[in-house]
Amino acid sequence: MLELIRKIAVERPKVLGALMIMIGGVFVISMGWWGFSAYKTGKPGVVARINGTPLYATEFSRDYEIMKNNYQRLLNGALGKKILSELNFPGLVLRNMIYRQLWLDEAHHLRLIVPDDVVIREVTKIPFFQEGTPPAFSKNLYTQFLLQTHQSAREFEQSIRQDLLVQRVQVLVRATQTPSAEPGNIANASDDPIKKRLALQEETVQSFQTQLENGASVHVDQEAFKKLSKSLL
Repeated sequence: MLELIRKIAVERPKVLGALMIMIGGVFVISMGWWGFSAYKTGKPGVVARINGTPLYATEFSRDYEIMKNNYQRLLNGALGKKILSELNFPGLVLRNMIYRQLWLDEAHHLRLIVPDDVVIREVTKIPFFQEGTPPAFSKNLYTQFLLQTHQSAREFEQSIRQDLLVQRVQVLVRATQTPSAEPGNIANASDDPIKKRLALQEETVQSFQTQLENGASVHVDQEAFKKLSKSLL
């Protein structure tokens, strides 16, 4: 599959770019633990501001490496500099991070919360922290992970909390797209009604995301972004 991706990247980069954007939507959330990053957030160097919230260079570098590792794991092979450049991979990462912040802003606007016990339960379910037969949460593996990624339990669990907030607000948006919204179309649909509903729900999420983007204040420091992107490619 990776060879096909490489071929398309050279012959039809726009097609592959669209594919990566589509796949990238999967990683708007769950960025906190999917990859083992050595970057610590909150350091100086602002790449962009989303509704006033700063996006630090260290945060961008972290998510860039995580997202690249995700794609390589998905495609079962390395993504070279040429492919990353053809895809404008830094731009895809920046776009995902902007969307994630917009969803977080909406969650805060709706006053959604994620209790501590829910966060802890989510952490204990992460496969990387399981060992034994049957698999069970390992405090030692969790501690090793925190040491390797240079973050505290509080910082890591806050990233999980944010992921869950994004999930919750997206669930609410999907819930607005019910079968009754288009009863005729769904009842007479030739394809699977469940798939039809899921497609409508995803269209609703994308539409809402576009509304968030259109109403947002996003300022990107192009010079800082280009310099950082060049160093990561």
